[in-house]
Amino acid sequence: MVLRLGVMKPRLILVGRYYLIEPLGILYLLGLARSLGWECRVVLVRDGDFTPLYEELASFGPSLVGFSVWTGGHAAYFAACDRVRSAGVGVVIGGPHATYFTADCAAHADWVVKGEGFRTFRRILQGELGPGSHFDEERMAEGFPQPDRALLYDRYPALAQSPIKSIFCSVGCPFHCSYCYAPSYNAMYGGFALNLRPVDDIVREALAIRERWPLAMVYMQDDIFGFNIPWLREFVRAWRERVGVPWHCQIRLELTRDEERLALFREGGCTGITLAIESGNDFLRRYVLLRPMSDELIVEGTRKVKAQGLSLRTQQILAVPFSDIETDLESLALNNRIQPDIAWSSILAPYLGTSMGAIAHDFGLYEGNNDDLDESFFSRSVLRATAGGRAAIEPVVRAATRSPQDNPLQRMAVKPAGGRRAAVYVKDPAFNRVLPGASPVCEIEYLDPAAEDLYRDQTVALQRLFQWLARVPEGHRLGARWVQLAKPERTWARLGELTLEHLREQGLGERVEGWREAVARGFAEAGSAAPEGLWENPYYFFFLPSGVEFARSLAGSGFFEASEPGARFDALGFATRQWLYDRALYKLTPAEAPLAAAE
Repeated sequence: MVLRLGVMKPRLILVGRYYLIEPLGILYLLGLARSLGWECRVVLVRDGDFTPLYEELASFGPSLVGFSVWTGGHAAYFAACDRVRSAGVGVVIGGPHATYFTADCAAHADWVVKGEGFRTFRRILQGELGPGSHFDEERMAEGFPQPDRALLYDRYPALAQSPIKSIFCSVGCPFHCSYCYAPSYNAMYGGFALNLRPVDDIVREALAIRERWPLAMVYMQDDIFGFNIPWLREFVRAWRERVGVPWHCQIRLELTRDEERLALFREGGCTGITLAIESGNDFLRRYVLLRPMSDELIVEGTRKVKAQGLSLRTQQILAVPFSDIETDLESLALNNRIQPDIAWSSILAPYLGTSMGAIAHDFGLYEGNNDDLDESFFSRSVLRATAGGRAAIEPVVRAATRSPQDNPLQRMAVKPAGGRRAAVYVKDPAFNRVLPGASPVCEIEYLDPAAEDLYRDQTVALQRLFQWLARVPEGHRLGARWVQLAKPERTWARLGELTLEHLREQGLGERVEGWREAVARGFAEAGSAAPEGLWENPYYFFFLPSGVEFARSLAGSGFFEASEPGARFDALGFATRQWLYDRALYKLTPAEAPLAAAE
């Protein structure tokens, strides 16, 4: 495939995944392409349906189609790439999957862009690079192009009308979380480097958004915002004086130790922070997730955030290697203690190419090749689970730890030992594998298929209610009862029965009737009758901001008439998450205090 640039204006389609957040990488690439004289279109794929792309392919007649591919959705994207190429149109693949699985992408593309690709993409568009895989060893050689939001927003007006817009201020993360590709990314470039955008560029981008589209909140999508304090001081002054729009960001808990950073956030208009905890269990955080944070740091860091008057979102991952339902409930218990505005949770996708993927593979916990993963962070786990969770491996790993930075777990691997057992060995450092004749340090046992299915079902059940249970007093105890039910018993009505029992045990029984009356009164004042299904579990709405209004919105959606429990709780989890984002985290819609907090 040769990219022919003739007299006619060349045409480009960029393809990515549709999500509630606009695809920032595609916005910057659109701006770059249009600055070079390309006529552009953008297609965002919903639910794996590439029909809009094929329609655009036929009507627009592009010279080139660029795909931003993420691991998990890659198989469907590869099929679309093949179809585009069969029509005689060139394909370029970029994005995370292209960076870490370049050879796989090369089988479905004419050009593959590995790593940070703004300059590489420009050179492809200018006809300077022939087909093949291309890696620019100079990180962020040309900085960020000016994004083109108009093209995207014209095609997807829901994104344009969203009051929340996203901006990148920096690229780079120095930490080594096992589930993230950032450590591999840093190694690719010879180490960590923080690439900061000039403050004036960021301000100009924000002002351009504010001038043309609704803007009530900016989400700073940096992995770690405000890492550089001198830059942050400059940003705060400029943003406060010239933009003045509230913003949200995400940082590491370690950075909360610096009191000036949090004070600058508040001074600059920050209204909330996202902090990843990932697990309430110290062993899993330290050795599996590679996040060596103490409970004390977590509790104190989140306290400091709240003391600044900032809203707080925590993040955690369920069903990681060597977890069990007890350790997952530890994560919930820690959130009950912290009381964030929203406790976001996901179920692990063990991407190969990450340290987490290597741990899962070396211990026989994941035998896939990423093709059995999807783009969702809420899907049922694909990991094998170990009997007793971490019980067999933790003492051995802790005893072998040489320093605070050491992680013996990453030096270990297993060999089958008969039945569901596996022997754990230390890998030879010269060969990074277990050599013949080595002696095992311990054994682990995998759950039998029935027990494994049970645990997978339990993590899904817990994840769907996690953000709500985190708001219920001692919600981890209620969560423990919920997940121990057989799957057919996990119904809306049964959740109501368990919740009422739990509230009585928490000494709240006398207040329940008053809260029930408030729910009934809220429906009556709105001129509507409360649906019968609501009274099976009115308790759910006692702990949410504007809970009665939320109950009315669910009634309008037909939620209380739904019959299939799994789909019902899927919908409930999504709806609750969006409600808390809007009314508790970002506070874009004024909300009444939860009924349970109003007295």
